[in-house]
Amino acid sequence: DLVVKILSWVPFKSFCRFKCVCKAWLAFSLDPHYRQKLPKIPTGLFHGCKGGHVAQLVSLSRNDEEIDGGLTFLPHHEHLKFVDCCNGLVLCKYKSNYTYLNICRFIMCNHATQEWRTLPDIHIDPDPTYSTYKAFLAFNPSWSAQFYVFNFQEKFDDELLPIGIKKLEVFSSDLSSWIVDA
Repeated sequence: DLVVKILSWVPFKSFCRFKCVCKAWLAFSLDPHYRQKLPKIPTGLFHGCKGGHVAQLVSLSRNDEEIDGGLTFLPHHEHLKFVDCCNGLVLCKYKSNYTYLNICRFIMCNHATQEWRTLPDIHIDPDPTYSTYKAFLAFNPSWSAQFYVFNFQEKFDDELLPIGIKKLEVFSSDLSSWIVDA
């Protein structure tokens, strides 16, 4: 089971290479008992719906029944919006009817393993007239198991034309905190 735990973190492409090199790993990967815990075959892409509502997985093959493309495994939130995805991880923004206007909350998940993580709250400018926020997810499993979220606050002039970046907040999963550059 330790080998299964280790292999479940191996990127899919690398796992396929390992199966070609070692017959024991190939046999191991074909065992139905372990198959559900091993890296799953990428079977589609996430399509963000207009208005930012949670995206759906658009299937590209017939063997996608193992992957929850609707993200139904996430905890229920009244307002959950798709923000970005990168190399199998999905970033969503969420709030409730009781969330203060100046609080921004994110949840990151892996739809293949059904693991999720809420990020610490960040405080934003509640007046959207002179600033907007754009968040991006960065994750490269072949480089590191860590992920990053970049949250840019754009600033606008009096005519509401973008004139630059007012603030950048970076979440680092290994630090479990936001780093602010204002």
